[in-house]
Amino acid sequence: METIQVKVWGEVKPPDKLGIHGTDVAVDFDACDGDGTCINLCPVSVFEWFETPSNPLSEKKSDPVNETACIQCMACEMQCPTKAIKVTSP
Repeated sequence: METIQVKVWGEVKPPDKLGIHGTDVAVDFDACDGDGTCINLCPVSVFEWFETPSNPLSEKKSDPVNETACIQCMACEMQCPTKAIKVTSP
């Protein structure tokens, strides 16, 4: 299985500060509570779980590893309980 690298933005100081993961589908790991709504809703499997051990908010986050497959349905952004996702046009 191929490991996909996602662009990370902002301050990164694990385990507390994890930055923003992704570009066109960006997940603020510092706001994500690991609810998994985006993983369950996404019709094209943009997200996969990413382990974040010892993070005070959640020990796993939704990582947009397949953001190029995004069809801009906005379900993830609209339903994220912490508003941690921002989808922009490529």
